[in-house]
Amino acid sequence: MFTINLYEMFGTDTLRYRDSAKKVVQSLPKGDSPVIIDFAKIVFASNSFSKELLYSLRNRKATFENRSQQVENMMGTIERKPMLVAT
Repeated sequence: MFTINLYEMFGTDTLRYRDSAKKVVQSLPKGDSPVIIDFAKIVFASNSFSKELLYSLRNRKATFENRSQQVENMMGTIERKPMLVAT
């Protein structure tokens, strides 16, 4: 199982941008093997970052570890919303 530590990747405790989420997804190994996204030391993840990350990983088995309460709340709100599909 592949693990990515977001604090080590970005060197900050705040994740704000869709491009940052895209960088996370692009750094994952190809295929459909399960991955762990480690939020240790991350205290804030914006709606933009969270939405991009969750939507980009929707077809992959991903486990999120060490989410702060704020990150948990933000991602939980997004996870509960139905995903819109562009046609």
